[in-house]
Amino acid sequence: MSAFDKKKPLLDDEDQLPESYKSVNMKSVQDAYRSVQSPRHSMYSTIHAGNGVESMLAGGLDRFYEKYRALSSKVNLHLATPEVRFENLSYTVQARQMTMAEKQGTVGSYVGRMFTPFKQAVYKEQVVLQPMSGIIKPGSMTLILANPGSGKSTFLKALAGKLDQNKKCTQGGDITFSGLKTSDIDTKKIVGLVDQRDNHAPTLTVRETFKFADMCLNGPPESQPEELQEVAKLRTEMIIQLLGLSNCAETVVGDALLRGCSGGERKRVTVGEMLVGGQSVFLCDEISTGLDSAATFDIVTSLRTWCKTLGGTVVIALLQPTPEVVEQFDDILMLNEGYMVYHGPRTSILPYFENLGFYCPLRVDPADFLIEVTSGRGKKYLAADDSHRKIPIYPNEFNDVFNESDMNKVTLTDLAAGFNVPSHLQTAQDFAKVKSVTAIARTKETSPFAMGFLESTVLLLGRQKTLWLRDRPLLWGKLAEALIVGLCMGAIYYKPAPSIYLRMLFFSCAVFQRQAWQQITIGFALRSVFYKQRSRNFFRTVSYTIAESIVQVPVNLCVSLLMCTFFYFMSGLTVDAGRFFVFLATCVSFQHALGAYMSFLSSISPSITIGQTLAAFSVCFFLLFSGNIILYDLIPTYWTWMYWFNPLAWALRSVVLNEFYSDNYQANTTRATNLRNVQMVSFGESYIGIGILVLLAYYVLFTAMNTAALHYFRYEKRLGVSGGSK
Repeated sequence: MSAFDKKKPLLDDEDQLPESYKSVNMKSVQDAYRSVQSPRHSMYSTIHAGNGVESMLAGGLDRFYEKYRALSSKVNLHLATPEVRFENLSYTVQARQMTMAEKQGTVGSYVGRMFTPFKQAVYKEQVVLQPMSGIIKPGSMTLILANPGSGKSTFLKALAGKLDQNKKCTQGGDITFSGLKTSDIDTKKIVGLVDQRDNHAPTLTVRETFKFADMCLNGPPESQPEELQEVAKLRTEMIIQLLGLSNCAETVVGDALLRGCSGGERKRVTVGEMLVGGQSVFLCDEISTGLDSAATFDIVTSLRTWCKTLGGTVVIALLQPTPEVVEQFDDILMLNEGYMVYHGPRTSILPYFENLGFYCPLRVDPADFLIEVTSGRGKKYLAADDSHRKIPIYPNEFNDVFNESDMNKVTLTDLAAGFNVPSHLQTAQDFAKVKSVTAIARTKETSPFAMGFLESTVLLLGRQKTLWLRDRPLLWGKLAEALIVGLCMGAIYYKPAPSIYLRMLFFSCAVFQRQAWQQITIGFALRSVFYKQRSRNFFRTVSYTIAESIVQVPVNLCVSLLMCTFFYFMSGLTVDAGRFFVFLATCVSFQHALGAYMSFLSSISPSITIGQTLAAFSVCFFLLFSGNIILYDLIPTYWTWMYWFNPLAWALRSVVLNEFYSDNYQANTTRATNLRNVQMVSFGESYIGIGILVLLAYYVLFTAMNTAALHYFRYEKRLGVSGGSK
């Protein structure tokens, strides 16, 4: 008897459970593509993590997965693989009609929009997905073949539950997972979607990227069932081995500006980041983009290994796959202009089109042949004696032919019969109550996150710290800029006349806007990564913003200390420890408040250009209504609200009062005479502390606004789709 057999079972009173609740594992009862597993696999593979990943995989990756699957089904480490059904699935959008000049973006079109801002746009209904029905079997590999703009991305997003649904976008039909509607379950727990773009934190290594995803999606290994705690510790290593990333595990992922992994390796990281989450249905949207055929074959082979050993379902959309890649799939689904023109076994697709009169020559790639035929260019593939035969040409004609085929009629019959509840469950109600189903139920009591708020915040804090420390050009650049600016300001204002102290202090506060302005670029650099991870419930938005805010505190302190120290003592301000630290506290508070404001602008802006423009307008207003360029008494009454709202005005008032209420200005001297000429002094010394508190309140307010903006605004790049119009 093995060590795991001796351990205490997960359910103490298992014998008292109803028979219908025992041994529930949708993978084992529905997997139509697997044969009965051999018990001999346990003789060749070890599951103990204490032996290291090399020992763990000594018996072969497939054998390890077999035992891993057996244990995971016992304690529900992996969610069950459901049968995916879509019935009369359709999607329509109200597309804005644009002239040719507007599409090309001419000068005239932009000028016209400037002078006609209230012109009502004309919208036309566009059908992206025509009604279609089908079944994706558990444990199967399905290839989506289609031309660009045929609706592949829309179809995959529909299965993942990520399509927009509002007054301009309408999704029709039903999608069910083993008979459960998407409104009743949390699809993010069972469906993972990999889009076409590789969005990653560039300074993290491959292993760190996987480990972070593992912790966010599965929680710490200690939180796993006892039988699988050791396996959970090596889940990251398992995915690295699966995707062939061992040689670059300690290499930073990189991006266009930072050298790191190659394009193929980066695409594997994108795939692995989702695999590590344990979802049982895996959707990939054109993962071959930018890769050669060999890299694509390796990735698809890795996914097939995962699919056939762990019982998952994989649906991949590819452009121009090679025959070797196509042979890795069980089924093929073909789309053209939103119509489904074929959905069935891979081995039946060529005979199906031969019955229509199209024959694939030996010298022609089957995938290219299929695309050409369904695109209306298939006459050259007709047999000589079939040249007079009426053949389908347009997408709707291919769709009509497929709808009348025996293959589709069998599918429609299965759909009409409803989901087949496993034989060991007495009723559908019993099935809905089992543990593997209730784990994905959408209820108020079920948290969509694997980690608690505090755990998630601490994990994010560690990641953000790593990102800042590894971005040395940014970090050292900020410190060098602070040192140079502090020295330059100290040299320019080296012990000036007291009459220009107000202007000098104004400039010392205003220069911090330059430091805060950098948050626009920093925010946009990781925004796409945040969108991807937040949409998959890696963490809470508030945890992300809190961690990002905390990790910037020491950076801002160092920047302010460098800049303020040189400027303060070189400019001849009051040499007093208390006054200096109040000046420093004001500058730090102002820097944090303005940095949070710039982060908020980066979150609400569709593009970095608009974000920089909003920042420029904001800085202009802050400078104009600070009380220095235009004195408070001269500001029109209807603009005084801007003066009291302005963070720069509060910072300037605090540093001015801090200086002019020092002992150097109490006697009847020239300094005291200048004090009486400064209008800000009339507010009183109490406004020093009030100003600092207001700036801190602004910091909290703008951070909260940034959190709300990140949570509710999504400016993800949308990939265009085409379809028919009504």
